[in-house]
Amino acid sequence: MANETQINREIAENNATVINPELNPSSNATVINVEVAGISSSIAAGSVLCGKYSVIKKMDIVTGEADLYLTEYDNNQYVAKVYRRKVAIKPEIANKLMNIRSRYVAAIYETGEINGYPVEIIPYYKYGSLQGRKYTFEQLKNDIIPSLNEGLKVLHDNGILHKDLKPSNIMVGDNQKDVAIIDFGISSVREDNNTIIVTKTGMTPEYSAPETFRNLFLEESDYYSLGITLYELFCGYTPYNNMEQDAIEQYISVQRIPFPDDMPVELQNLIAACTYYDITNRKNKSNPNRRWTYEEVKKWCEGVKQVIPGEEIGNSKVGDMNPYKFMGETYVEVSELTKALAINWNEGKKQLFRGILSGFFKACNPEIAGFCIDAEEEATRVNGRDDMIFWKLLYKLNPQTTDFYWKGHIYQGLPALGREVLEKLWKNDSSSENYYHEILSEKMLSKYVEIKAGKNKALSEAVKGLEDGDKLADSPRLKKKNLYLMAYLLSGQKLMQFDGKEFRTVGEFADYMKSLLDDSYDKFEEACHRLIDYDDNLDVQFESWLLALGKKKELNAWRDAIQG
Repeated sequence: MANETQINREIAENNATVINPELNPSSNATVINVEVAGISSSIAAGSVLCGKYSVIKKMDIVTGEADLYLTEYDNNQYVAKVYRRKVAIKPEIANKLMNIRSRYVAAIYETGEINGYPVEIIPYYKYGSLQGRKYTFEQLKNDIIPSLNEGLKVLHDNGILHKDLKPSNIMVGDNQKDVAIIDFGISSVREDNNTIIVTKTGMTPEYSAPETFRNLFLEESDYYSLGITLYELFCGYTPYNNMEQDAIEQYISVQRIPFPDDMPVELQNLIAACTYYDITNRKNKSNPNRRWTYEEVKKWCEGVKQVIPGEEIGNSKVGDMNPYKFMGETYVEVSELTKALAINWNEGKKQLFRGILSGFFKACNPEIAGFCIDAEEEATRVNGRDDMIFWKLLYKLNPQTTDFYWKGHIYQGLPALGREVLEKLWKNDSSSENYYHEILSEKMLSKYVEIKAGKNKALSEAVKGLEDGDKLADSPRLKKKNLYLMAYLLSGQKLMQFDGKEFRTVGEFADYMKSLLDDSYDKFEEACHRLIDYDDNLDVQFESWLLALGKKKELNAWRDAIQG
């Protein structure tokens, strides 16, 4: 891949550093020709990597595999990771990371070479890593743990096992709350739906799960490392500090982690569950004696009580409710039952309005039984509002959730809904448009914001504007425009797709249009006609994108000009 540039068109949202993938390299750019392996001198400031990233300085960060350089491109700063080995970047890892969109996982914007040695362009995290830092329980629970849990989920959903999670491989985001996982030098990709990888690797023993000492890696192994990392971030040291690898291996195979007296019991429970040594029950979700992964950690963050693996269950009840059978499954937690009712919407309504739910909860949870009875009575007074009554009950059953429920769909909050709408619009997939318009016509967004983000007046007014706009839309064009506005508002993304490319700023798009003009006036004119029709109507995506970028004033001025 000599001097090859690969562009990540799915740059991570919110926390990502924005680059312009359409600009041509400067004709004056020069790439220094230097032997990287074993190099004792730095790449000179002003040198250009990957044809566009100008080196500012070598960073004072020591790594065992690469030299790091602070670079600049298009008024934004990036880090160039210049490896010391010619075979250092696993192509399968790099390809997957270049298509991951998450502020909890460090993006790879581009890859290239310098004199035959690999180069990665990654985000610049100005606040550094978590190494050497300590955090309070509240900071861990509210910020660090949710970020890492979501980051691991994104990696695992893409078949990536990190295999070396620790504070030095976790960076502080620009908002100083979110954190992002970096350094995938020893990571592996699971192939053919395998959940286990057998491999030898340069793991860090203090953070490594018992099975990894036998060269066995799985998703649970990364969560073991998460547990040790959380221990260190609270205490300032790991439970195996200053122990040799053989001693660590022997210790963790037979004993549980000892906790200091000042660590909150809630945090002890989480770490104990993430570092549970026995993985034999990992596939049996009904067995509580298995190491926690994403779902259990997410519930812990939401305050849901769960059995800690390895603790005596005895005759006590597992979960927070008596067993409830629904759609062939047995549920022992209200939050899980709520999700099942939401997914199986019509069957869930039958459980409610036939008195099955209230009858069940009378025996174990009078408060929930009361919610169900109130909903039953409301349905007898108000005809045709069964869906809305059922929807409100779901949030009373599980008040901690931030998921958005509606008629058999569950989204992890409004951003997830917005991303789905945008993706389908880009693909010209109209299969769900009636569903999205129903969400707007039923004013489900404003109702959700009212119960989940009632103090966010700006968001409340914005979603009400969408709902009113959809009601007043009198043409397919205006309907689609409103869906684009909905997608941009909820997702937080500010991307426009045009000619198979993605644009983040008006400047990027203007540069692209200029390149078309320089190449061929006919191409430029054809592109203009796709953006503006003969009635002076802008393409709905283009207009919505400009509005999302805050260009309403400029749009109005343009309309005034052409009308004049």
